[in-house]
Parts: sequence; C-alpha cells; structure tokens
Amino acid sequence: MKEKIKQKFKSFCEKTKLNKLPEKLKSFCKFLKLDKVLDKLKSFCKFIKLDKLFNKLKKVDKEIYIKTFILILIPILIYLYCQFFCNGKLIFEPKRMLLNFMFIYFIIGFFYCFVGKVKISYYLTIILTGILGIINHFITAFRGTPLVPWDIFSLNVALTVLPTFKFTVTKQLIFGIIILIVSLVILSRVKFHSFRNGKRKKAYRVCSFVAILTFVICFYLTNLISWFDLNENWDPKEEYHNNGLVASLFKQSRNLIIREPDGYDVESLTNLAKTIEVPIIENKENSEMPNVIVIMNESFADLTVNGDFKTNTEYLPYFKSLKENTIKGNLHVSIFGATTPNSEWEVLTSNSMAFVPKRTVPYQQYVLRKSYSLASIFKELDYSTTAIHCYYPQGYNRNLAYPRLGFDKFYSMYELKDLTYIREYPDDLSTYKNIIDIYENKGDKKMFNFTLTMQNHGSYTDENFQNTVIAEDGQYPKLNQYLSLIKIADESLKELLTYFEKQEEHTIIVMFGDHQPYVEDEFYNNMLAQKYEDITSKEAVENKYITPFMIWANYDIDEEKYSSVTDISTNYLASLILDVTNIQKTPYLQFLDEMREEIPIITGNGYMDKEGIYHDFSEETAYTKLIDQYHYLQFNNMFDNSNKLTSLFQIPSEISK
Repeated sequence: MKEKIKQKFKSFCEKTKLNKLPEKLKSFCKFLKLDKVLDKLKSFCKFIKLDKLFNKLKKVDKEIYIKTFILILIPILIYLYCQFFCNGKLIFEPKRMLLNFMFIYFIIGFFYCFVGKVKISYYLTIILTGILGIINHFITAFRGTPLVPWDIFSLNVALTVLPTFKFTVTKQLIFGIIILIVSLVILSRVKFHSFRNGKRKKAYRVCSFVAILTFVICFYLTNLISWFDLNENWDPKEEYHNNGLVASLFKQSRNLIIREPDGYDVESLTNLAKTIEVPIIENKENSEMPNVIVIMNESFADLTVNGDFKTNTEYLPYFKSLKENTIKGNLHVSIFGATTPNSEWEVLTSNSMAFVPKRTVPYQQYVLRKSYSLASIFKELDYSTTAIHCYYPQGYNRNLAYPRLGFDKFYSMYELKDLTYIREYPDDLSTYKNIIDIYENKGDKKMFNFTLTMQNHGSYTDENFQNTVIAEDGQYPKLNQYLSLIKIADESLKELLTYFEKQEEHTIIVMFGDHQPYVEDEFYNNMLAQKYEDITSKEAVENKYITPFMIWANYDIDEEKYSSVTDISTNYLASLILDVTNIQKTPYLQFLDEMREEIPIITGNGYMDKEGIYHDFSEETAYTKLIDQYHYLQFNNMFDNSNKLTSLFQIPSEISK
C-alpha cells in the first residue's frame, strides 16, 4: 500500500516538475550569491565561537523551561492540597484565588530572603502549609470550626483533649496528602543551581524582601483586603470553603490588630456617660443579699430550637419542669461547637464579641491587666469571689484571666476534691459537690461563684460510653452520645437544686450553655430544613447559636416580671442577674439595659432589633448610632487605658463597701 502511494507521488512530481524545484532554488541562491553569504556567516560564527554558545543555549533553554514549569507547578499543588485540607472549592472567584497564590509565593519569598536557596524555600513552604492544612483538617473535624492563628496559644488545651478524639480518614484528607507527597517528589527530582555571583543573589533577596514588606504593610495597615472581595460568613467553615485556606488564615491574622473605631472620641463619650442615669438601690446589710452561683454548663443546649426530632426518652425532664421561682429563656451566643471562653467572657464582662476581631479569644489576647466584670462588682460589695473549672487551669489562660477579672480564688482540677469522671472528663455531679463544699466553708461572707463544667465536652465518639438516649432511630451516633450526656447533666442539676432548696440562706443559681455541640452536620441541616427554605440564611443559622438559660432562686422572686425576657444575648445576662438579685448596677450595665429594649440580641454574628429583624453590622440602620456608642464604651473599657472612664464600670462609691 505504501509503495503504491510513493509511486503515485513520484509520478505526480515528475508531471508537475516539482522534482526539479530544489535544483532551481539552488541555482537561484547561487545567482544571488546567498550560498557565499551563508559560508561567511558560518566561518564568522566559528571565529567568535557562537556555534558553541548556541549549543549551550539549547541545553540551557530546556533547563529554564523545566525549572520555570516546576516553579509554577509546585505552588499550584500547594494550593490544591490546602483546599482539600479545608474542604474548599478548587475553582472560585479569580480575585480570591489570586490572593491565595500571592500568599503562597510570598511565603516562598520570605524563606528565600533568609536561606537564599530556592529549593530549600520551596521545601519549607510545602512543609509549613502541609502541617497547617492537616492541623486545620483535624481541628475542624474535632470542634466544627477551622484553624485560626491564635490557636497556637491553645496548644496545651488541644493536647489534653486530643486523646478523646476519634480520627476518621476522609477523601479530602487522602487527596490532600497524596498531592502533598507528589509535590515533594517532583521538587526532589529537580536541581536548582544557585547564582555564583554573590551580589546578584543579594539583589534578588533584597528585592524579594522589599516586595513582601510592601505588600504586608498594605495588607495589614490599609483596606487593601477589600479589593479581593473575600467572603464573610457566619459559619467559619463556609468562609474557609469560599476563600481558600491560605487566604483565610492571613485574613484572620489581621484580626490580631485592634484599631480605634471610627468616630471614637473621649469627650463625646464623657458627655454620653453624663446622660446615663443609674437608679440607686438602697444599701443592704450583707445578710440580706443572696449568694449567687453562676454555672456555665459545657455544650448545654436544647437542640429542638433547630427543629423537632424524636427520642426514645426525654433528655431534659427536670430542667423543663422548673417553673416556680425560675426565669428561663433563650441565650444567643457568639460561638458554635467550640471556643467556650468567649461565652463566659461576654457574660462576666458584659462586653460583646461584636466589637473584637472575629474568632479571637479575649482571655488569651485582651485580658492582660485588671478588668471590670461581674466578679469585680460582687467583690466591691464584700462578697467572696471564687471560680471553678474542673480541668486544667492554664486552659485559655484562665489561671491568669480570672484574678484579673476580680476572682479571689480559682479552683482547677488540681484543687477540687473527689472528682469522678464520665469518659475523659469530670462529671457535673462531683463538680457541684465542690460548689456545695465551698458554700459550706465560706464563713460569714456572701458567695459569688462562677463554675465551668466539662462533662458534656466533645467529641462524642467514645465507644465505651453507654448511650441511654437514642434519637432519630439511631442514625446520628454523635447526637445520641451527646443527648445521653445531657440527660446526666439534667439529673445532676436536680441534685444541686435539691440541696439548695433546703438551705435557709437566700441563694440564686444561674445556669446557661456556652454553645451548641458539634454533632453531625446532617442532623442540623435536616432540622433547619423543617423550618427554613434556605438553611444558610441569617435567621436559620442563628438557631445554631442559641442555648437555654435559667435563673433559679430558693426564695420567692417575681418571675412574672421577667416573663417577656425570652431571648437575650450573653452580654445582657450579668445585668439580668443583678436585676433579679436587686443588686446595684454600674452605669455601663444601665446603658446596656436601655439598649436591650431596642436591640435584644447582639453577638459576634450580627444583631436582632426589637422588631425581630436580623442585621449585619455593615448595614446602616436606625440602630447604628446606638451600636456605635456601645462599641466606643467597650473600646474605652478594654483598650483606652490612658483615658478610661472608670466610674462607668464601677458601682457608685456610696454603695460599695
């Protein structure tokens, strides 16, 4: 077949005289003397040795192309495994993708500035981003929220709860690790030769440093980040999913910088303070004031706020039965699944996570000196002030934060007596017995106690724990374990209140949940779908930020007076406690009482007005001025030490001891 085609092509060339074309071209070149020109060029090239240079350039070109390809490929692989580790989109808005790649190259450039080796800089970047990605994957699986830069301060806490976590291997984790390994293998196969010229290398390193420094200054000190249109979401997992892991981590790192709010002015704030009229409560004898015990119960929640579900038995029968001398309602918190200290900080200080950077932990970053709190108010009234946390004292810096907040004594797991355990954590009942022991040995002083429990802490994957509550035909194992723990918490609460019912001294016991538990996402989605068409809407998501609160007294109180207090946020709870106990408030708390009439809920996620409408802080509304005033007061309280209006945050001097 091939031979026939060749013959036909040959006969065609002979007929059309194409076979004589090369000879004609040759004679034409001779006529123009181009053949001699080419010979002269060849000899000239040999004379200046250009022929050898061309041969070298051919080889160099190949190496440059390969190395350039690798220098582009590795950051792409880094981006890919980071996205797998945070369950993020692979392709999304170009500006957001660009920011991720910019930061990856800046990390490489940062290492290059110091080590001066391209290959080592790439290795270090792969190792760093790989470690951060894997840590993010497991942190998200454990607590339901992704990694943030200040988690490094909570490393000791993470290590203590790590043994309770049951690791599961996901497709995202496998793909991410495979791409990570591939990037290391590819990099190991390529040789990068450093510049021999020391001056040239220094110039490259200096240029890299200047470029990185310029971008960092613009990123952290200007509003450059707004150009990249990063997603803001109530759900941090969704935020990382939409923005990318690397960009999200750097975005969160900006939150370490506290800026004075726009419009902040001490003179105007002083004038505002003069307008706050605080009703003076007649000074009481110490014996007339009640003991106050506040319990923040770990992950204590009634999950029916998200939607109805079936269980084989009631899991909060005692709590739901409480009516006499009891005030109950929904507490709107700023956190979900983790970061417990943020709820206790909001309750104790009456400050709001709305005015500190998202997902920060004030105990670790801002409670660095003496701070006003509910404890300091009771201390001024000559109460003994004690705090209990039945776990490690250094968790979230509580051993440092509590004394600064006005607690005389902090009892950790090392000082508490006869703790018994359920799973890996001290149970509620033995913790409550320690409250009783402190009460019985308090002497003549009245007692203010703030207690954190640990019994219901995640994760809910202990195979040795026997579940007693089965929900939704057992399709959610984590949910079943959580509800079984809550049932035990309910029984322990009954023991505590039964004891104080028999005491003659007036005592108020407050209990609330710090956040809802991180159980199966499918459970939450299915529950919310019963009530909302869009389960990602503000109204739907807010359901996941609701826990119950209760104020109970062993004496007669006017619970009907507070029947309208059905939904409040954590920053208002301290003022409500003082209202029920008829104890003098500070001007700051009085301001919040008046604000609660207009804005009953304000959290780190947004706020709800008195009409029941949810708003973002970015919206300009009729309530913006009031929110700004709250922001200014909080900033003055927390950060403006040279101009602090101390009288706003203390009870009037004629009332204190």
